[in-house]
Amino acid sequence: MKLNIMILTSMLLASQSAVSGSYSDTAKITSVDKIYRTHTIREPYQDCYIKEFYQADGDGSIANELVGGLFGGLIGNQFGGGDGKDALTVAGALLGASLAHDDELKKSKTGSVVTKEVCTTKYKSESIERLSHYRVEYEYDGRVFTYTTRNKPHGKNLDVSIAISPK
Repeated sequence: MKLNIMILTSMLLASQSAVSGSYSDTAKITSVDKIYRTHTIREPYQDCYIKEFYQADGDGSIANELVGGLFGGLIGNQFGGGDGKDALTVAGALLGASLAHDDELKKSKTGSVVTKEVCTTKYKSESIERLSHYRVEYEYDGRVFTYTTRNKPHGKNLDVSIAISPK
């Protein structure tokens, strides 16, 4: 009984290898093309130069106008009586703020020129071509095939693996 099972198994394996399988063969290389890829390289650098700036003497804040309005209001409050006192307080505050503002404008028109170094980051770009891979065309059994590889094939032939299987 064991002998029959062994014979049957051997026959089954032999029939399978006759129907499907694989083997190695040689194909003829018809062309090898280098494929390049463009790479862009960006390098940062500093572009520095001297620039002149106009610097006004005034500080540009509202503090002077507020102080002027406060002192003007205090002085205006010293005069008049009743509703007139309130009106003179408001008028004094407005006059004081206006005088402080005019003084600030005069200071902003007088000023000095200051030189400062200004630096900006810029980029230098360079495009270069680099070898990416090889496209290999080969012929086997009257048909043309193509594949890509990082390594250049050597010689005129290529080892191929042929697999045969039923549909």
